Amino acid sequence: PCIDFKSKSEAAAGTKRPRIVIDKPFAPEQQQWLLERADVLLLPDIIDSAEACASVEAILWYGHGEVKADLIDKFPNIKVISNFGVGYEFIDAAAAADRGIPVGHTPGCLSDAVADFGMALLLASARDLVGGALRAAGPTFDRINSDDLGKQVNGATLGIVGMGSIGAEIARRAAAFKMKILYHNRRQKSPEDEAALGGAVFFSDLNAMLAQSDFVMLVIPATAETEKLMGAAQFAAMKPDAILINIARGVVIDQDALVAALRAGELSRVALDVTDPEPLPRDHPLVATTGTPLEGRVLITPHQGSATAETRLMMMKMAFDNLLAGIDPARPKLPWTVAETEGLFAKGSPVGPSRWSGREPKQ
Repeated sequence: PCIDFKSKSEAAAGTKRPRIVIDKPFAPEQQQWLLERADVLLLPDIIDSAEACASVEAILWYGHGEVKADLIDKFPNIKVISNFGVGYEFIDAAAAADRGIPVGHTPGCLSDAVADFGMALLLASARDLVGGALRAAGPTFDRINSDDLGKQVNGATLGIVGMGSIGAEIARRAAAFKMKILYHNRRQKSPEDEAALGGAVFFSDLNAMLAQSDFVMLVIPATAETEKLMGAAQFAAMKPDAILINIARGVVIDQDALVAALRAGELSRVALDVTDPEPLPRDHPLVATTGTPLEGRVLITPHQGSATAETRLMMMKMAFDNLLAGIDPARPKLPWTVAETEGLFAKGSPVGPSRWSGREPKQ
């Protein structure tokens, strides 16, 4: 259920509950948490009702469907768009800014979970963990094949593309595996930061870094500059036994070029938590690999990098903090405002409280 659920304690206290719309239900724990604190409408149920849309104060966006100007204009009285997640390339934040509507997101809280998952993909791909498990459970498995050899992780070189908060957590974990850490980023970190990140070495030239990397981890946001950043020239620069891991966004890879590079042997394996689109068609070469040169060389997971119960609940709390700040008549700055809507707030504006998440707001 979504509409008009109210907890007894809040009803008795007379607490004002925001009236919000969500694009789809959240996982049960997060959905219940939200229903206890807000009157929640489901987008498909109200999109054709002008009256219902006019009653909405805020949009809380869960999926990766597009939030463009035409959708925003369906809700004439919304005061904020709160994104459940860090990346928000599917939200037209410029259109929201033009309408005086701030957009919030949830940076920082998922860095550890995503970094854990990135290392899990690296290890699973390097040692063919999924393939080995399937073979061992198969009906024809009757002996151990000593020739099934993986790729050494300990002491290998990892090239990280994007040294933000997630990339930094990847570097810290890789250092524990005694990996040599290289990174490509818009800006070089300070010597102190590089030392703290396992002695990370900066490369301004992406292809030069790729040529030295045994593993390459993509941890960059989806922007116009990063779309298809990994293309034919980049795959040609990689070591033929290198493994590529993408925990960023599917659009940062030219997938046609990736398929061609795998077929040509320009890299060994790929592990993808993100694709474009999601999911890929079942007949896509990265999916339908049986009997092809890509068989056993592609590992795809369903965009689950941040998918732990603890992280997702914190994301909900941060998104709700942003939402409450957005509907506050005093119009404080959202605790975590996206760059495109920062200009809606005067310099030095008070920042809304992070009551529910307890996390330090962005100043």
